[in-house]
Amino acid sequence: MIVVSRRALGSPKDLVHDGNDISWASESDGWVLGDRQQAKSVEAIYETVVKEAPNPIPPEYRKSMDGLARGDVPWPLVIPSSILREHVASVSSGFDDIIDELDGYEGVLENSRRVLSSLQPCRIDLMELRVCQSGSSTHVLDSFEPGTDSMCPAPIYSHATATGRLTILEGPRILTLQKEHRRVLASRFNGGKVMQIDFVSLEPRVLRLLKNGSAPIDIYADVAQHIGGGADRRHVKLATLKMLYGSSKAGIVESVGELSGSSIRKIEDYFGLANLRSRLMSMLKERGRITSHWGRPLPEANEQHLLVSHFTQSTAVDVALGGFGDLLEVISSEDLDVVPCFVLHDALIVDVHPLAMVRLEEIVSQGLEIESLGRFEISLSPAYVSSE
Repeated sequence: MIVVSRRALGSPKDLVHDGNDISWASESDGWVLGDRQQAKSVEAIYETVVKEAPNPIPPEYRKSMDGLARGDVPWPLVIPSSILREHVASVSSGFDDIIDELDGYEGVLENSRRVLSSLQPCRIDLMELRVCQSGSSTHVLDSFEPGTDSMCPAPIYSHATATGRLTILEGPRILTLQKEHRRVLASRFNGGKVMQIDFVSLEPRVLRLLKNGSAPIDIYADVAQHIGGGADRRHVKLATLKMLYGSSKAGIVESVGELSGSSIRKIEDYFGLANLRSRLMSMLKERGRITSHWGRPLPEANEQHLLVSHFTQSTAVDVALGGFGDLLEVISSEDLDVVPCFVLHDALIVDVHPLAMVRLEEIVSQGLEIESLGRFEISLSPAYVSSE
């Protein structure tokens, strides 16, 4: 079923194509075209397969109205019903082909997008915003300009990257906001706090769980112990991250001179990278492309040095988004005043009522169990901490 959003149509109802009939509906449960904030966003599906999403309005009609109408156009009054229905039927047919191409990953994407569809506006401290703007040359802060209610809207995210890693399409540019400027984010609750929930060592933990079925709380200290010889945790972390992002062994040894080639091989062994790389190479040869752990197509990972990094990053995206969705369901079931406002890759920024803080700390301390992978550690901290 495909649904053309009322927001895109400028109408009081959605236009629904159920595979056979087309009808107007006040409520519908299908993939939605024209509203990117929905969990079941058609645009997100097309971004996943690196194709341009169809326009909810026939292009010739949209073009004819450019410059003539201001504000929302009531398209059902402009476009003849027969033409609009024919357009929706065509869009629906093309979408079915895309779903077949995804081979089940659409369910994972929908699950991951629950958290994005639940995001709410964030209160902005206007005085702090003005202070930050006066001392900064960046225009990122301008995107947090609040309305008369002191709130800025939730961002609209895009998945249109090689691994599905999020970017901001519209709204406050939280992904590029400097940490010291997060002080502009204020709580809507009297005495509340804006907090950040983070996955701990997300990408290394993904690989260790895939290899071993479990991962320690401090994974870098565990790697250092695996290497032996008094390996320094800081050097191990740097080498691990370089390895996961595609650096060669020689390049890592050169940039992290404190670790030998033998130590680098032990890090590879710890994460099972040789076996994973071999499996991905076989997949690339057989299918012409690799997929993430849950089946997201990764067409740009077509060279050996990209296989592990794209696989890991893409799998981690769905771990983080799906995990945050699970977390918010627990919070909702307990009716806690915890409001999600922003996603920053492997972190979630929430506005927390003071009476909900203790229980939120307890929930976060339990970690998250991700299906087919295992337990992930998460942490809770203030979204902004003054350096003074």
